[in-house]
Amino acid sequence: MLSYKYKVIFKPGKNNIADPLSRLVVTDEPETSFDYGTEEYVNHIVALAVPTAIKLEEIITASGNDEKLQEVKIGLIENVWSEKTKIYKNFETELCFGGSILLHGNRIVMSGSLRPRTIELAHEGHPGITVMKRRIRTKVWWPKIDVEAEKFVKQYYGCTMVSAPQPPEPLKRKELPSEPWKHLALDFLGLLPSGHNLLVVVNYYSRFFEIDIMTKITATETIRRLRVIFARFGRPSTITLGNGSQLTSSELQAFCTEHGIYLNHSTPYWPQQNGEVERQNRSILKRLIISQNTHKDWHKELQDYLLMYRSTPHSTTMKTPTELMFGRTINDKLPQIADNLPFELDEETRDRDKTKKQQGKEYADEKRRAKENSIAIGDLVWLKNLVKANKLTATFEPVAFKVISRSGSELLIENLETKMQYRRHTHRLGD
Repeated sequence: MLSYKYKVIFKPGKNNIADPLSRLVVTDEPETSFDYGTEEYVNHIVALAVPTAIKLEEIITASGNDEKLQEVKIGLIENVWSEKTKIYKNFETELCFGGSILLHGNRIVMSGSLRPRTIELAHEGHPGITVMKRRIRTKVWWPKIDVEAEKFVKQYYGCTMVSAPQPPEPLKRKELPSEPWKHLALDFLGLLPSGHNLLVVVNYYSRFFEIDIMTKITATETIRRLRVIFARFGRPSTITLGNGSQLTSSELQAFCTEHGIYLNHSTPYWPQQNGEVERQNRSILKRLIISQNTHKDWHKELQDYLLMYRSTPHSTTMKTPTELMFGRTINDKLPQIADNLPFELDEETRDRDKTKKQQGKEYADEKRRAKENSIAIGDLVWLKNLVKANKLTATFEPVAFKVISRSGSELLIENLETKMQYRRHTHRLGD
């Protein structure tokens, strides 16, 4: 203790029990009852549920009692095959009997009664489908063994919880609208370090977008900002937007109903459905990060970006957003000769847009390995865990959901226990 500086503090024995075994008072409270019979019963069930190794004597007995295997034996000896055993006839040159045990090469052909237990043994350690099939095929065999092994793994509760989610479905591109400002996309970008949020409104036809800087993003404030934007460009027919509380409020719904605007809310947890505005948000955020790290006024930098974007031809339409929006390209600092053609080139723009979108779809589908999903109404699915508590959290929630309806890749599912319904994208589910 010489190398330490310490302070001795006295604590009374009533607050610092040093020998609790001699001082703890015995109370008269009855001990908690424990049903040993129930405990033994549960342990017995658990012990039976654990698959045990299959002994050779069991295989001999089960094979001798298996009528189908005995008919196979007759077929091999007398070359007489019944309807039940015709599937074995395809392998007759590979089959032989060792006593009463049927062999397929050097693998045991398991009787029907032992096959479920054999599959359970092969699944110990929870291998995946491919590993399990490779493991079981090295020692045993029976017709359609791979199918049964695959079916077992897919239906096994624990493996379903940690399996990979459904692959994304092929992209579905939207047609170019017939005119500017008819279909819009809306989203919020924030919260920024300054305490501001950005309301971003994108026009699908021209890719022209408006940005409004907001300190509050309530439904009332959002409606106030939209009134200003609509007074400037007119009312749209539809707005695609997310599922924030202010965007799903009855107040915003009433405002849009009053103005004849249809709200198309994207599927929860699937922002790709509102991809047009999400793409613009990434570009805006990039400029904000640059201004933050170069110590410049982000308000000014944002306005400079808008001027540059609106006067630059878009990579898909090859027209500037202002040209498709207003029929002319606005002037920036770069010199130009006025040569703004009217909307007679709209058909050419439409064809180019469709071609570029199809190319992008094919590239993205191939890169993401997208494929059509077979989930149908009435199927039972598993909902993906969106927040993992720790490394051992399963991929899916341990509650089955039933598919109530399907619209494209969006599903309406119902919790079988609480009867609560949710809208989810197929990529967020497992079957």
